[in-house]
Amino acid sequence: MLCSCLVLCGCAAVTSSGAPRYRVSTEREPPYYLGTNAEEVEDTCPGNDILKQYNCSRKQDDGFACFDVYLAQGSPVNNQRYSLLQERVERQSVSPQPQCPAMEPTCEAFLQALNYNLEFSWYLVNFPTSSFPQCRETYDCKRIDCYLPPDPSKGIKESTLVSCVYKRNQLFFVGSEITCRQTPR
Repeated sequence: MLCSCLVLCGCAAVTSSGAPRYRVSTEREPPYYLGTNAEEVEDTCPGNDILKQYNCSRKQDDGFACFDVYLAQGSPVNNQRYSLLQERVERQSVSPQPQCPAMEPTCEAFLQALNYNLEFSWYLVNFPTSSFPQCRETYDCKRIDCYLPPDPSKGIKESTLVSCVYKRNQLFFVGSEITCRQTPR
């Protein structure tokens, strides 16, 4: 009885042509964050598809390895959470309200001062997002404005407006090393 069971198990792992049958599996290392720019990532797996995960097939030899890059959705790391669409820095004869945090008059400094969080900022301003094609794609753009007060010591007699339009990035790339394994059935 035991001999016939072993013979049946041995036959199940061989095809009708006598070649052994294999189960293909993809061993994937934990993925890590790469960034939001598609031009800065490289997928070395067959097809070089950076939009979706690669899964091994019977075409790959046992032990074949490559670096798989694919698209993920969510919130990227802080300094890549937003893309600047427009920056405007100009002097105006108005009271400096709302007043900017202590910062340089740049959008990057403004974003850093807000700790990369524009969701509930009192600097948010309503504006027509239709004027930016990138905003029509994602429907998630924000404009923030603040004023730096006059600085007579530097000869600045007017308030300085810092106005920034940002698009929130919701897609980013991750990558992981994968290895293809073929195990007998």
